[in-house]
Amino acid sequence: MPSRRDFLLGASAAAVGAERALAAHGDAALVALLSRHMDEYLALAPEAAASLLTDSRAKAARGRLNDRSPAGKAAEVAAARRWRAELKRIDRGALSPARQVDHDCAAFAYEMLDEVGARYGFQDHALRPGPYLVNQMAGAYYWQPQDFAREPIATREDADLYLSRLADFARVLDGESEGIRKDAAAGVTPPDFIIDRTVAQLVDLRSTASAALTDGPTARAAKAGVSGVDVAAREILDGRVMPALNRQIAALRAHRATASSEAGVWRLPDGAAWYALALRSNTTVATPPEEMHRLGLATFEALRGQLDGMLRAQGFATGTVAERIKALDHDPRQLKPNTDAGRAEILQFSRDHLARLHDLLPRGFRTLPDRDITVERIPMAIEAGAPGAYYEGPPADGSRPGVISINLKTTEEWPTWRLKTLIHHEGDPGHHLQNGVFVRAAGPGMPLNKRFAQFSAYVEGWALYAEQVAVEIGAYDADPFGHIGAVQSALFRAARIVVDTGIHHKRWSRAEATRWMVENAGEQPASAQREIDRYCVYPGQACAFMVGRLELMRTRETARRRLGPAFDVRDWHEAVLRAGPMPMEVLARAMG
Repeated sequence: MPSRRDFLLGASAAAVGAERALAAHGDAALVALLSRHMDEYLALAPEAAASLLTDSRAKAARGRLNDRSPAGKAAEVAAARRWRAELKRIDRGALSPARQVDHDCAAFAYEMLDEVGARYGFQDHALRPGPYLVNQMAGAYYWQPQDFAREPIATREDADLYLSRLADFARVLDGESEGIRKDAAAGVTPPDFIIDRTVAQLVDLRSTASAALTDGPTARAAKAGVSGVDVAAREILDGRVMPALNRQIAALRAHRATASSEAGVWRLPDGAAWYALALRSNTTVATPPEEMHRLGLATFEALRGQLDGMLRAQGFATGTVAERIKALDHDPRQLKPNTDAGRAEILQFSRDHLARLHDLLPRGFRTLPDRDITVERIPMAIEAGAPGAYYEGPPADGSRPGVISINLKTTEEWPTWRLKTLIHHEGDPGHHLQNGVFVRAAGPGMPLNKRFAQFSAYVEGWALYAEQVAVEIGAYDADPFGHIGAVQSALFRAARIVVDTGIHHKRWSRAEATRWMVENAGEQPASAQREIDRYCVYPGQACAFMVGRLELMRTRETARRRLGPAFDVRDWHEAVLRAGPMPMEVLARAMG
């Protein structure tokens, strides 16, 4: 006869089994729901479908672009609201720990897509809101030329899909122009200096449209023996695209005379609430703007003190930290000629450092990225309004490598002491390693929603955190000036918090913000001005970098204290990267 102890143990085991069965059932329901939501999203976003998918849906999507008209935005918001309601019907308590993370990530994303989407402007798939549908860093005119320039054409079908998307480009431009007029009627127009830069870039594209949109694809078609593509592309360009570009230029110019010169969104309808929401969407933490401003100032002061000592050790002891950074920027030993040959030297320096760095990565990581990465120049047509650099991961079909694109409008912005840190941020152990480890962990069976998820504080926070990891694994052991570059980069990201909240919460002017960045962070005037203009059109996004880094470092320290001698940073990095993008508040619970 079983004892009471046996009975209790059996009951306990049965309870555990029932709990696991319940979790398995809940997990399956959540996975199915999120998979359906992703399919619905891809139907609304053909550009994402073309990049993520490898089945027949990808082929069909290659002939279309996302609908950025008011009707297209309304459809996306309605979908997000429905997804949010459906997710609430899932019992989170019945899920396994891993699926609770997936649930919480989706809940945050759906909330932001709903709440931000219901307001003016736009929001991209990384949950970065922008108040102005078309600006110097956003819009079909800005995003599409680089994709068209790389268009692979080897067959008649490839050519037909390219021509279809080229024609759709005109439709998307007109949809955006409709959105510009709608937002303007509600009192939302870009500042005058943003309109000026955006119109200038649109005019540049119009004057180089053939080179930017058709010359490369038609040449590849001819090389592949696919005839008639040049004639068809020219008809679409002249008959549809050029008139649509003219209409978009006119839509922006129509509001130039009455545009404000104030930089912040505080001047827009319900601007304070819009900014608070943008700050949360970007940083994925619930920190009010005033508290965020104080965090930026405190972090900046701590880093400035560290940088002061490092500069003194290298003989730069006179003047403020910003003045000494400026002197280092103009040190002839650190500069390449402002010529095509000098630009080529910068690109080669960057590629060579990537290759050398690979051997150091095992000191901090279990899984290593592949070497399928290159460094290129940002297209000249958009570099005036483009950021200093950015990374694009390889597409699902492997048709090109990962690419670090550097803005080389002038080589003076890239003295060599800054370059290694740029490579660590955009390449390894930053975005390229981040992307590579996750993709390898994901495998072919990873749900698309996890592969597509993006949260700026995680994605950009990791890249800035990776700059510190590069220090820890010895990337600057024989390069004190490169190490100064790493600390100055962190200082710059702390300054971003100060300036972003200064513009949108403290009501600083464009000139005030630029001056603060030059005088305190040591940024060059031209690059500082471009950065400030970026913060004007992507409020809150600049804060995501340092907030993400600080949260990663805090969570790592929590895990180190909890595990004691068993803690190995390589295992922690592996866990964080394999789990994939998540809000910082979710990461703290899952990885701390």
